[in-house]
Amino acid sequence: AFVGSLALFAFQAWCHALPRFGLVLPMSVWELFGGVVAAWTVCAFGHVLCWRTYCFFDCASICQNDPDFKSAGIINIPAFISASREFIVLWDERYLTRLWCVYEMAVAQSIEGIPIRILPMSVYASLTVWQLYWFVMEVAWLLIRSNVRGTLLCDFVGGVLCRLPLFAMHARAGRGFADVYADLQQQFEAFDVRSAAISDESDRRLIFDSIEEMFDGSLDNFNHKVRTTLKSTAMRSFTGRKATLPYWKMLWQSLAVMPAFCALWSTEGLVDTFEASPYRNAERVIFGVTFTFCGYPLFSAAAMELGRRCTRGAGPGGARAALTYLGVGVLVTASFSAWTWCALTAPTLHLNGPVGALLMAVSVNGLAWGATVWAFRPHARVDADRAGPTSEAPRPSGVEPESNAGQDGP
Repeated sequence: AFVGSLALFAFQAWCHALPRFGLVLPMSVWELFGGVVAAWTVCAFGHVLCWRTYCFFDCASICQNDPDFKSAGIINIPAFISASREFIVLWDERYLTRLWCVYEMAVAQSIEGIPIRILPMSVYASLTVWQLYWFVMEVAWLLIRSNVRGTLLCDFVGGVLCRLPLFAMHARAGRGFADVYADLQQQFEAFDVRSAAISDESDRRLIFDSIEEMFDGSLDNFNHKVRTTLKSTAMRSFTGRKATLPYWKMLWQSLAVMPAFCALWSTEGLVDTFEASPYRNAERVIFGVTFTFCGYPLFSAAAMELGRRCTRGAGPGGARAALTYLGVGVLVTASFSAWTWCALTAPTLHLNGPVGALLMAVSVNGLAWGATVWAFRPHARVDADRAGPTSEAPRPSGVEPESNAGQDGP
């Protein structure tokens, strides 16, 4: 999105201006739509270009028709997983109740050096919804800006209709993520290999034989390993940073923000006016980049953390929880607006001249970059409130993109 929108911005600035729309302020929308569509296209079809990336997906990679081939596939699951760079779990509420899934996780954990990354599907579905919401709000903001005089209504759309509901949803997601974490711990602790579900009962004996061969000949040893060592290893993907979600996941939701800034800069002729107002335009560019890569990820993480903490000990639903989420949304929106004023509006007052204003903009935006690094940087020690008594020091969340894991097995 960033590269695509910048390419369109540069094309219009130095080559040829494309048609614009709007009654009051003719607005360029090409950067917004072009950048977002380019990102969605790469997300949907980019895997076609990854020729050297392979994935082992058990129900597709193990023969389901021939019993001999099927048995050979099950026996060689440890070899398939040991050749992997990463084990990815697409987690839902039933994942740890299925024998195939837990068995493969345990095999991955027993092989030294293979990270296990758990992706709760409900959380990542919410990220997609937030991204679509962002895109619709950015389009609405550009349409209002181009057809209505004055910026008050634009500020209302940006501050109330967009940020407040979004931060309230983040607060709810923070509580939901805490519930996911608690459910995972409970499922690990309650796991019993003998009662785990399996789609084909004839496969249970094959898996039991493999478990007994790999885990000291005892199903009880396997249960103990799942409830302790595997639990500790798997939960590390949730506790590797102060923020609830990794940085790149938080950045994904605000995909449309940088293209919207490029559209605004193209509309206002940033390149044409740069020589006349270099300091002011530099402030705008610094703020736009910081707004995109630090502002929203940082304040979204703050809303999720506040939502988790403020509803601790209470149910996730009901009027009280809804008011709490709304209150968190109001608080974070107000804080975000205050930061926006300090980072963009205050320097424009030129209290200390244009150079002083630029230095102020650099300083305030620099604080945002520092806070973002602090919130999302992987750390070695785990917050005891999140980790629980059996967790160990987490590994950094940044791992190779290649993935090898399966959902439900044969």
